[in-house]
Amino acid sequence: MMLRLRAASRLACRNPRVSAPQVRAPPLTASLSSMPLVSDPKTRRDGATAGLPREDMPFLHHCPDERPKPKFKGTRKRANILLDEITREAIEKNKKEKPEVFDVPFEVGDAIELLMVDQGGVNSEQFEKVRGVVIGIKTRGLASCVMIRDVVFGSVIERGIMLHSPLLKSITILEKNFVYKGKRKVKRAKLYFLRKRKDEDSKVTKW
Repeated sequence: MMLRLRAASRLACRNPRVSAPQVRAPPLTASLSSMPLVSDPKTRRDGATAGLPREDMPFLHHCPDERPKPKFKGTRKRANILLDEITREAIEKNKKEKPEVFDVPFEVGDAIELLMVDQGGVNSEQFEKVRGVVIGIKTRGLASCVMIRDVVFGSVIERGIMLHSPLLKSITILEKNFVYKGKRKVKRAKLYFLRKRKDEDSKVTKW
């Protein structure tokens, strides 16, 4: 039908006396009723998938897959999960065995005293007392540490002591809110501004 219309239009263009034959087009409702719905992704308009089961359709990848997909578990992901479980077990074990360290409610700005092993290994009885004002607390699992600042014989000493270290035996609070002497609250997590102030503001040791 389309070829006939095109041929007649060409003849009409070449010879204006020849008129194109009038061909009636089929009604629009009849053509639309024979077409499948566009919203149905399982059928084609040319009828290629008519009568075929769903598994044999060539365009099945356009349909959403209803089968559950297995979750990917790579080697690195499993190793991270195992390491996280081991770390949590070690942290819980240290908190139960060392209440003298983890049950002490010290905060940033407090003056504390730490009892540590000086030399001779973990089972040694040679201890050393370390004092200072807490200028920060880092929570990193087994790498959690407390940063203290003190002035000893005129020289400033800053230390980062691991809380889960076996060399740390106990923690004692010497004075709460040592920085402001109880006049106001400490509202900062890190007191690095003490490095720019006088050394006497962070001196805990008397000598």
